[in-house]
Amino acid sequence: MGRGVPELVLELNGRTWTLDPSRSYTLGRDPQGDMTIDDARVSWRHATISWNGRSWFIEDHGSTNGTYVHGQRVQQVEIAAGSAVNLGNATDGPRLSLSAADVYSGRAAGPAQPQQAPPQQPQQGGGPGWQQPAPQQ
Repeated sequence: MGRGVPELVLELNGRTWTLDPSRSYTLGRDPQGDMTIDDARVSWRHATISWNGRSWFIEDHGSTNGTYVHGQRVQQVEIAAGSAVNLGNATDGPRLSLSAADVYSGRAAGPAQPQQAPPQQPQQGGGPGWQQPAPQQ
């Protein structure tokens, strides 16, 4: 999983969330929840996704129609990128698409290297630009 805490990207009904491990996310029909799912098979406060310090988990809150991971009804289970999660029905309930966030590319705190001056223009006469060595000090 790498050295940092892995962010998880959740996609549902055309919306995308990058989940922050420092908090949990509630899923359900409740408009005050973090991810509102307007589907009759989903309970008001259906489930929560959270990071437990080692991995991501989804926990069902006693929903009427259940939470399913890889087709199996679950109460609480570890999830990761690629997990098949459905709410309310194992086959055609709202599906959560999970993928890993690209946390290691282009997200450094600052530039990887200091900015360098642009290379010198070629000298008159058509020779290559870096003909003369830099003066020795």
